[in-house]
Amino acid sequence: MVTEASRSGRVNALPDTRKRSKTAMFKKYGVPIIAAILVAAAIVVIGILIKVILDNYYFFCTKSFKFIPLSKWCDGKEDCSDGQDEANCVIKIDITTPAPFRISETRSILQANIQLSGTWGLVCYDTFNQQKAIAVCKALGFNSEPTFSGVTATDITVNLPFSTVDVTSNGGTQASRKESCQSVVSISCQNCGSGANRGSRIIGGVSSSINSWPWQVSLQCQGSHVCGGSIISQLWIVTAAHCFLEGQGQIPRWRIQVGKLTLNFMFAIEVELIILHSGFSTRDNDIALLKVKSPLTFSDSVQPVCLPGFDILLPDDARLWVTGWGHTTEGSGVLATTLQEVSVLPIPASVCSQEYPGQITDRMICAGRLAGGADTCQGDSGGPLVYYSSKQKWEQVGIVSFGEGCGRKDKVGVYMDVADFLNWIHGVMRLYS
Repeated sequence: MVTEASRSGRVNALPDTRKRSKTAMFKKYGVPIIAAILVAAAIVVIGILIKVILDNYYFFCTKSFKFIPLSKWCDGKEDCSDGQDEANCVIKIDITTPAPFRISETRSILQANIQLSGTWGLVCYDTFNQQKAIAVCKALGFNSEPTFSGVTATDITVNLPFSTVDVTSNGGTQASRKESCQSVVSISCQNCGSGANRGSRIIGGVSSSINSWPWQVSLQCQGSHVCGGSIISQLWIVTAAHCFLEGQGQIPRWRIQVGKLTLNFMFAIEVELIILHSGFSTRDNDIALLKVKSPLTFSDSVQPVCLPGFDILLPDDARLWVTGWGHTTEGSGVLATTLQEVSVLPIPASVCSQEYPGQITDRMICAGRLAGGADTCQGDSGGPLVYYSSKQKWEQVGIVSFGEGCGRKDKVGVYMDVADFLNWIHGVMRLYS
């Protein structure tokens, strides 16, 4: 006979049995599984740490399964059996082919190099069309929808012959002389130069907005800001060649930050090509182009700056602007937390040559304030010097190159003259787009 008390005791015993069974199961299967997961996680973490350490000191030749010191990566000598260590590096090139087209500063008048003979001609509007406009802009390195219009020929003061443009069977262009025409072509290869209409840490500057200067980018090497740069098309960034000094020629280590007011290293864009001017020395021909791996998506905060006309002449009192995240005081070693802007003035070459004897060439522009207090600094190199033109668009007239100190009296900033490098810029874009 089962009493109530004994029935109760048996019921209470069942959970203990089940509990012991679950504990045993956990010890038998759960503990080894957790241990295996922890060991795997530890191996992954250790692997990542080893990779980070190796990446900081060695380059791995995947085909020959060989590690070489980073100092031998992109040093001009093939250390991997297949030359892999020299295959993705900064290159220098020159453009020796004549420019097929050029665009004037005033009214953006298109000029064609007639049969590439060196004789320039105004392109007639009456036979021009969208197909020809696309071909012309492609010859300048742009892959975008251009806009064009006609300008009465009698309104053009320059004394040049007329020309017509034909599209060849392979999509190229050919320009030939034309006797006369009533109007000539004004062209824009892309929508550019839309920013704030300025009416002023860079030295002596103030914090800005990325929507005011949407072409401004940060060039970053291994997660650190090195230089500034500017967007000139969906694929191309222009900057200074000296940003890629010895030991920094490995393209995979570089990234581009676009559309951000503050420096951010998490969502930077990969780089496909870095091309330096073949004539780059310590300071002269200080220009480089970077091609991004994927076309940029334009928005209010990501826009290209306009390139200047080949014949631009800045007024003596032109108000120029320079932007960047460089040091806000000389020798501080601290980058600006947000994008800085400052207004500067052109400085005559004769004055600048006295400040920098034997260093100023006709490929340079000097700008700043002789009294000091407004200048670029370390970290601003490669950034844009821009001018709000009569076309009500921002044009990049200079590239931050060098200077003595930051904001010193009688030591203004020196910039590469963008107009002087237009043939090189368009030639590189045309060759690699």
